Amino acid sequence: MVKEMSTRQAILELLKKQRELSVSGLKQFLDITEMAVRKHLVKLEGEYLITSRTVRQPMGRPVIFYKLTEEGNKIFPTNYDAIAVELLQDIQESMGTDAIDTLFENREKRMRKKYIRQIFDDDSLEERVSALVNVQNESGYMAEYTEAGEDEISFSQYNCPIAAIAARYDKPCECELELFKQVLGTDQIKRVTCIAKGEKSCQYIVKHTSNVESE
Repeated sequence: MVKEMSTRQAILELLKKQRELSVSGLKQFLDITEMAVRKHLVKLEGEYLITSRTVRQPMGRPVIFYKLTEEGNKIFPTNYDAIAVELLQDIQESMGTDAIDTLFENREKRMRKKYIRQIFDDDSLEERVSALVNVQNESGYMAEYTEAGEDEISFSQYNCPIAAIAARYDKPCECELELFKQVLGTDQIKRVTCIAKGEKSCQYIVKHTSNVESE
C-alpha cells in the first residue's frame, strides 16, 4: 500500500512538473513496468485527477498523453489564502476598513443574484433550505441539511473556502448570514457554530416563521 501511494504521488508530481507525459515518458522516471504505470493511470483517471488525449504519429500507433485535471491540480498546496489576506491588509491600510466592508457587501450582492435563480419564494421553507444547501455544495462548502426539530431546520457547512479571511475579518460571516436571510426570505436564522472561530462546521438554525409569530 505504501509503495502504491508513493508511486501514485510520484505520477501526480511528474505530471505537475512536466505538464504532459505518455506511459513511456512516465516509465523513464519510475522504477516500474509500463503495465504498472497504466494501472495507476486508470485509477487516477477514474478519480478524475488526470485526463488523456491521443496524438497520431506519422508512423506506428497513436500515443496517449496524460495531464492533470483541475481537480488533480487542487491536490497541490497553494498560498492563495495568505495572498488574499495580505491584499486585504494592504487595502485596509491604504483605504480603511470601510473599503473592506464594501468589497464583501458587493460579493454578497453578486452571490444573491446567482442564488435567487435557484431558490424560489413560492417553495416551502424546507425546500428553500434544501435548495440553498445544493447551491452551497456546488461552491464547495460541503453543506448538509438536517431537520433539527418540529419548529426549526438545521444545516451545516463543513468547509469554508475563505476561512483564513473570515478568521481575520468579521464582515464575510456577517454577509453570509445576511445572504441566507435574503434568499430564504426570513430573519429567523442564526449561526450557532463557525469554522472561522475554530469549530468544525458553520451550523445554522432556521426557525419556522409561523411558529415564531405564534409565540
